[in-house]
Amino acid sequence: MINGDSSREQHSETSTEYVENIDKDVILPSVDGGRQAWAFMLVAFMIEGLMWGFPLAFGVFQAYYQNNDIFPNSQYLSLVGTLTTAISYLGTPLIAFFTIKYPMYRRYMIWGGWLVCILALIGSSFATEVWHLIIAQGFLYGFGFLIMYYPLLSMLNEWFVERRGLAYGILFGSAGICGLGLPFLFEKMLKRYGHATTLRAYAVAVFILIGPTLPLLRGRLRHEVGTDTENKLNPAIFKEPIFFAVSWSNIFQGLVFFLPGIYLPSYASAIGLSSSQGTLLLSLLNVSQIIGQIGMGYLSDRFEPIAPMIGSTLCSYTVVFCTWYFDKSFASLVIFCLLYGLFAGGYSVLYCRFVTVLTDKPAAGLWLYSIFEFQRGIGNLVGGPVSGILARNIHTAAKYENLILFVGISFLASSLGGLIYWGFRCYRSKFRSRCIDSSIDI
Repeated sequence: MINGDSSREQHSETSTEYVENIDKDVILPSVDGGRQAWAFMLVAFMIEGLMWGFPLAFGVFQAYYQNNDIFPNSQYLSLVGTLTTAISYLGTPLIAFFTIKYPMYRRYMIWGGWLVCILALIGSSFATEVWHLIIAQGFLYGFGFLIMYYPLLSMLNEWFVERRGLAYGILFGSAGICGLGLPFLFEKMLKRYGHATTLRAYAVAVFILIGPTLPLLRGRLRHEVGTDTENKLNPAIFKEPIFFAVSWSNIFQGLVFFLPGIYLPSYASAIGLSSSQGTLLLSLLNVSQIIGQIGMGYLSDRFEPIAPMIGSTLCSYTVVFCTWYFDKSFASLVIFCLLYGLFAGGYSVLYCRFVTVLTDKPAAGLWLYSIFEFQRGIGNLVGGPVSGILARNIHTAAKYENLILFVGISFLASSLGGLIYWGFRCYRSKFRSRCIDSSIDI
């Protein structure tokens, strides 16, 4: 196991050695920078922003569907948004297996996932029942994005090693940049053209804007089918205290992280705000995540990731209760969106550094990353139905209190994973010091 900042330096050296020696007769492009690395990052930035930015703006669609009585059984609409994100997390172990075992097919997986997402958008435009949306806009879109995203991350890990935290922060921040404009775009299109035309138009946009850039996505290394030895994950990793701490925190954070983005537009309507103000709140939430994700990536490259994890969850808990639960004004909600995106939005950027703390093997690292994403998906999948029950038949702001309590308490529970681990480390350190002192006295 690797611990602390010195170990991160050790991991960087190991990873660099791995990628440099895998193809000794070929001069490889520069790692952690250079024209090709940043060209890859630019394309990945576009994919993340346009294709992951869509489900992050689902709150606008949900408010439109509910306010206009588009579908019966609208209490299940929240499952559409949560299923999209849950599938993209829950399927990660399976996609990680194929990505590690057959790395030479990563580009085909990216092309295939892109096409599935386009078909999902077109299919959801023909929906007449909520379950149609759940299948197309929820399950199918999430599955398509999952197929293309893991090969993308695998390639990114080849291009960025020592600056990987910053690279992930920039990548994840792109969804926040698109999230600044997409909610307003969707709101105007929904009002003017309806949901069917809006979804079809966005499918065309994804086809035109993303398609021509896909040939530029290339890995840094040449691969063959991975061996069984390379693909194995050391079971001892699962016994490490830090793995338990991160897993506990991760599941509870994933349980509620996406809920404010889903319910803010309808909550704004319940307290008497206009639809434009609700859309503005969602945009502020998305754009504040840019700073949070890039900042968290920067911090994770310089500090042990447990500290930012504790700070993220505790600050998120405080923000939920102080600016959302106790105050229902528009100004307070603006502050909530800015602070919530800043503190909660960067949490998942820490995954890449949780991985480097636990292993220095690239294949094992991708497996671990998929496990953390799977845990987040479990939390997200449970959080969707629970929030649907808590928010059932809600028409006034007072009835949202149970939902807000659920979000705040879950963040507090998430912080306990890091706090208990931190306390355990301090106790173990003091115990070892006493043992050393006792041996010296003897």
